[in-house]
Amino acid sequence: MKGIRLSTLALLVLAVPGAASAQIAWEAPLLVSPNAPAGLSFMVAEMEPSEGLAGIVAWRARSAPGGFGLRGGVGEGVGGDLAGFAGLDFSGWILQADAEFPLNIAWVTGAGIGAGNYVVLSAPLGASFSYTVVSDDIWFNPYVTPYLILSGALGDERPSGDDNLDLGIAVDIGADLAFSSSWAIRFAASLGDRQALAIGLHVPGVG
Repeated sequence: MKGIRLSTLALLVLAVPGAASAQIAWEAPLLVSPNAPAGLSFMVAEMEPSEGLAGIVAWRARSAPGGFGLRGGVGEGVGGDLAGFAGLDFSGWILQADAEFPLNIAWVTGAGIGAGNYVVLSAPLGASFSYTVVSDDIWFNPYVTPYLILSGALGDERPSGDDNLDLGIAVDIGADLAFSSSWAIRFAASLGDRQALAIGLHVPGVG
């Protein structure tokens, strides 16, 4: 029954039409899941409304959940102008996998800013579900993270209708994959009211 409820929730989120923030949003993709690795990640991303590429640097002192993570980056914002973004995430355990239930579940939240020719402040709140595979040759951590986003825009150049608080819903689908203890591949896509696609390399134990 738990698996059916999870699948239904994911399908409902995916069915929500995309209405991406008109400024680059720091939390898409969130890059936080149960067992998300500690260390430094370097990601290349497509993040609406940008028509070009963005760069993301993310760091955490310890594997999630628990502790906090930091990220920042730059990309093409509204009107083709350079925009920056930065944020702080927190997470904690809801349920750890065992013989009866194979999924790890964690709560995820945070706060951050996207700034270009105007500013968007946003705070996500959601839950992340992962199933970690560990063997002698591979570490694989696929996950799904549905979340709500409370956001608001500031500045004279903000689009009409973006001046009030807005509540959106999105889902991240991602995976972390390692064949070596010295590096890993990270991938994540955001759907719903956030639209983003990111891929990059992770170096554990940095910081």
